[in-house]
Amino acid sequence: MGPPILSCIFVVLALALVASSSHHRGWKLSSTLFILYFGINHLNTLNEALLFNLRLTPREIFRLMASGFCTAVIFTPLLVLILGYWKGPAEEAVRPLVPRTKANWAVRIVLGDILYVVCFVIAGLAVSPFVRDFYAGIKMPSPLSVLAMEVLRGLIYVGAGLAVASGMKGERGNSAVALGLSFPVLAGVAPLLLHNPYMPDYVRLAHGFEIGISNLVYGALLGYILTRKGVPPDEIKPAEGAEPLR
Repeated sequence: MGPPILSCIFVVLALALVASSSHHRGWKLSSTLFILYFGINHLNTLNEALLFNLRLTPREIFRLMASGFCTAVIFTPLLVLILGYWKGPAEEAVRPLVPRTKANWAVRIVLGDILYVVCFVIAGLAVSPFVRDFYAGIKMPSPLSVLAMEVLRGLIYVGAGLAVASGMKGERGNSAVALGLSFPVLAGVAPLLLHNPYMPDYVRLAHGFEIGISNLVYGALLGYILTRKGVPPDEIKPAEGAEPLR
């Protein structure tokens, strides 16, 4: 029972870190945690298992994904409630953010996706000597299929990053820490702590280190890229009759 309990503890700590750093509350915070938890811990883990044909049938993957979806729907608002973040300070008290154009957002989203693919390739090459024997017995997908899947997975990471960054209200450091720690835990450490019949322990642990390190770097960079800067205090013009922001 040790690894399953430890895995659950890591998931709770990762989500609690994001919740404590966010200015969102209630259902908005629950939605953020749902996107992060389901998207990274379930969707982006199972789609890669399908791609690399790790003896999981599409029906099994669908069942696991449906189970993960239901778990995330129930668990994330419950966690927000338990942590005491259902209600909080009004978001209007947070200083405004520097606006971005649609083109600027598009560039950052594409950059975030490309950055993920680059981190994936570098990490894959680094771990390859330790897992080559295992994958030698598996029919590997074509390089084009792998690239297409990783572009899709990168977009899911970016979507989760946008959800988290939107609650940071200009606090780039908080966003980088939240994504830099939650991504490796939810995508690598938590799921790969668990024994499974699809890969031997040495492969599972090697991938755990691979994903943990690469997602730590990627998450931190993505948080910085996606989080908007706050307007400097001396440039904020308070509305007539309103108290100045602190």
